[in-house]
Amino acid sequence: AAPSHLCVTLLSVSRRHVSSARAGDHNPVTKGGEVMFRLLSRQGKRTPCCLAGQRRHGHHKAVIAIRREDINPWERRAPLAPRHVKELTHAGVKVLVQPSNRRAIHEKYYMKAGAVVQEDISEASLIIGVKRMPEEKIIPKKTYAFFSHTIKAQEANMGLLEDLLKKEVRLIDYEKMVDANGYRIVAFGQWAGVAGMINILHGLGLRYLALGHHTPFMHIGMAHNYRNVSQAVQAVRDCGYEISMGLMPKSIGPVTFCFTGTGNVSKGAQDIINELPVEYVEPHELKDVCEAGDMTKVYATVLSRHHHLIRKSDGVYDPFEYEHHPELYTSNFRTS
Repeated sequence: AAPSHLCVTLLSVSRRHVSSARAGDHNPVTKGGEVMFRLLSRQGKRTPCCLAGQRRHGHHKAVIAIRREDINPWERRAPLAPRHVKELTHAGVKVLVQPSNRRAIHEKYYMKAGAVVQEDISEASLIIGVKRMPEEKIIPKKTYAFFSHTIKAQEANMGLLEDLLKKEVRLIDYEKMVDANGYRIVAFGQWAGVAGMINILHGLGLRYLALGHHTPFMHIGMAHNYRNVSQAVQAVRDCGYEISMGLMPKSIGPVTFCFTGTGNVSKGAQDIINELPVEYVEPHELKDVCEAGDMTKVYATVLSRHHHLIRKSDGVYDPFEYEHHPELYTSNFRTS
């Protein structure tokens, strides 16, 4: 049975048990789901703690469920792939899959792997998803695993958190899965930057059009409209070719991009921008290229902490001190 309080579980998992998507693959399975699979499969013949209640209460086998993603219309990912389901069912775990016409993996492959496809998943004590679900669809006294986006007290999801508490749900949040050193093993990867940058370029085309400017960005679609990343990259390359031919309106000046940080998302976003005729400049050079830059290219800069974080007392940045005493620092990002 689930505890009477919310448990945002802090899991310690070895990095070697996490399967990463190969570069260039269209991988509809989330890393959070991969980690959950490893946690379950590592138990061997033992019953995982999040499933133990079922066997204590007379169930013939442990039951988990893959829920349907329904928080937004474009979410097509799944937490587990058929190959995971096959291994779990061979280990004696019953796997339920809620039907979904949006899911990137067809139901027949789950059925072939041994899963039971049905609407009712209340039999399961562990319910796995990718994103949060509507509060009214949360089943009381279950264990859920998904990205809740509540750990930083995000205001938009406080209603979800309150509902989880009221319904005595145990939450395993992918965001709190860490290795032995406390580092997250489930986080935004480069694909988040790739998809996000494609959508930004699409939105940029719409924004310019609303302002009265037709630009090459108009020919870039939303990321989910492409069958794979190669098709999206080709659309960006076509846009870049038109920019290099001088087809950007002179009335809007050179387009500039600013990447804040050097993490996975930033690297993925830069991978997409690099398909355009881009020139990287230092942050202090942005003003000059905005006024007199080359219209046959776009410009980009990458900001790190030292570019905008300064000590309140003297304006100096010390990375070691900032890590231990961030309260001594402020950001001049808006004014610099």
